[in-house]
Amino acid sequence: MDTTRRCLVVFTKPSRPGFVKTRLLGELTAERAAHLHAVMLRDLLGRMEAGDFQTRLAWAVGPQERLPSSTVGGIRQTGEDLGERLYSGLREMSAEFDLVAAVGSDHPDLPAAIVEEGFEKLAAGCDVVLGPATDGGYYLIGVTRRSIHREMFSDIDWSTDRVLQQTLDRCQRLGVRVEELISLQDVDTPGDLRQLARRLAGRGEASPNTRRLLEEWGMIPIQERTER
Repeated sequence: MDTTRRCLVVFTKPSRPGFVKTRLLGELTAERAAHLHAVMLRDLLGRMEAGDFQTRLAWAVGPQERLPSSTVGGIRQTGEDLGERLYSGLREMSAEFDLVAAVGSDHPDLPAAIVEEGFEKLAAGCDVVLGPATDGGYYLIGVTRRSIHREMFSDIDWSTDRVLQQTLDRCQRLGVRVEELISLQDVDTPGDLRQLARRLAGRGEASPNTRRLLEEWGMIPIQERTER
């Protein structure tokens, strides 16, 4: 597989207390939320190493701020809202790659095979691929170089349960062909975090750093640990 044609862009933030995973505050301290964000990103990047594509990070940092160091290359997010940042990041990477996709960094157990499936759908002829999230948004959007439209990301009610449907409606109006992947759960709320702990209890190899941290916090009971 020619990985120079395909790139996954992971949209993320530096792991600063009070700046990341803010919907978990109350359930977690700001310091713990930042630590969780860091290990989830580490696990996601580790899982993506198995994929037949390249990975880049898109950082939400100030215009004069240096990009954090990472094992993969990075770009700076630009734009006033999530839609502008997604469009700008995908557009920037499409200058180098034929097929580009975006995910957030809150999916430590996302299989690389699902991302590969998205790229295969794009390579087979669809214009846009979406990974529906159980909260009504999407965890992945992939596009071809020719199918990126600013309108896909404009005037969307971000962080609501209307995001996926609005995006599908927008794609229909633009006349682009969309295919969907399986539905997955984000990790945004305390309930999402508990669901993640239950998923990792029986298969810790999927996200070892996140699983280890949740064990330390007592979110994965000792009797549910799988010995390796």
